[in-house]
Amino acid sequence: MNLGTGRNAPGKTLAAIFVALFLLPLPAGADNKLDLKPGYNFYSPREDAELGQEYSAQVNRQLPLLDDAEALNYLNNLGKKLVAFAPNNQPEYAWKFRIVNSPEINAFALPGGYIYVNRGVFDAAENEAQLAGVIAHESGHVVMRHGTHIASQTLLAQGGLAIIDSILGQRGNIGSQLAQLGLGLGVDSLLLKNSRSAETQADDVGAYILYQAGYDPHAMAQFFQIIAKKYPQRTLQFFSDHPSPENRIQDVDKEIAQLGPPRAGSMDNSEFVGAKENLAVLTPPPERKGTLKTDAGNQIPPPPSENLVRFDGKIFTLEYPANWQTERGEDNVALFPPGGMVTGSEGETSQAYGASVSLFEPQDGRSWGLIDATQELLDSMRQSNPQLRVLQQTGMNLHGNPAVSTLLQNDSPLQGQRETDHLVTVRRRDSVLAFIFIAPAGTFESYAPTFDRMLQSIDLAR
Repeated sequence: MNLGTGRNAPGKTLAAIFVALFLLPLPAGADNKLDLKPGYNFYSPREDAELGQEYSAQVNRQLPLLDDAEALNYLNNLGKKLVAFAPNNQPEYAWKFRIVNSPEINAFALPGGYIYVNRGVFDAAENEAQLAGVIAHESGHVVMRHGTHIASQTLLAQGGLAIIDSILGQRGNIGSQLAQLGLGLGVDSLLLKNSRSAETQADDVGAYILYQAGYDPHAMAQFFQIIAKKYPQRTLQFFSDHPSPENRIQDVDKEIAQLGPPRAGSMDNSEFVGAKENLAVLTPPPERKGTLKTDAGNQIPPPPSENLVRFDGKIFTLEYPANWQTERGEDNVALFPPGGMVTGSEGETSQAYGASVSLFEPQDGRSWGLIDATQELLDSMRQSNPQLRVLQQTGMNLHGNPAVSTLLQNDSPLQGQRETDHLVTVRRRDSVLAFIFIAPAGTFESYAPTFDRMLQSIDLAR
């Protein structure tokens, strides 16, 4: 709903704002049957468009964009075909679609209809319906106005009518207003950090768009499920930006049941196949370089060797790069490159790169489930890592053994940096065998293929 009009009128009370938030009629174009309407918003759709234009100019300078006419033409044609069915669409929206030349599987949307799809999404999509699902989901963030809704929530949380009137009443562009709220523009802006409820709503809108456009709406949820299991190391940023709502498949199925009679829907066409083949023969995406410094005596490790050697543990074996070292403890082993262990200011040693394997015994003895035991392990890890944050957690199969895959973010022992961790837990008798793969966030992508090979080499037949 639009609360942008009349914002300079004197004498408006905070109570009146709340009345406006909850009593104004639904915006034009909202789908009443599915309740697809935006949340409260102090900004107008025109300001969404202005913000998106300013925001995209900064993002375009920050990201490696792919300038391939054939691929961009295909993506823009597909995107505009889809958004023609978007509920609550607005004429002010630009609807421009760009390809980020990155192998990571990720996509995001800026207010006003600026949508960015990574090259890795094209690689991972098995058919056009899955690619269309990603675009439809991101379009949902635009038409539900999640970016400026976050800004409105932040503004309201600042507290008091004086602050609201001070910021909204000023002349100037919306970008400068948001800067006063601490909501800067760029690829790391808080405006891109959507809540679980916003992700669920974007799923609902995405299913609606796919259904109306003639695609199988199940494809969207299927894609999210496939990439979580098939590409765990390449989806860390995706699940950082897109918190995965619980029961996503079931929720989308319920939404589909409200849309109308079941449709088989199209899944593929020659244009998708051609676009994917065209991208495959282009120059590979550049490897993202880390921002590590060599000050404080920390050595930047050499790249992992392509040659793997075998490590024999008591209850498992795995393979690791030949140029890595191993360090055994009583119930754990660390595998790391030269420079992978760093020494802190107080003389303590911490692992910044590589992998670690350890045994963890849950407190409940034999009567525990793997998910609960993994949570107990995470709680234990937080005692020495208070900034540890779970990005995403899914079940997986580790060579015939039920396992839990958990993607994490944490402070790196390298000063001023964050790290990304991939924890895989599996039950071995009365204990949890925990494999964790570690690298600074800026270089995790380059280590991901090595971590995947190590994970695939694990043998628990002992």
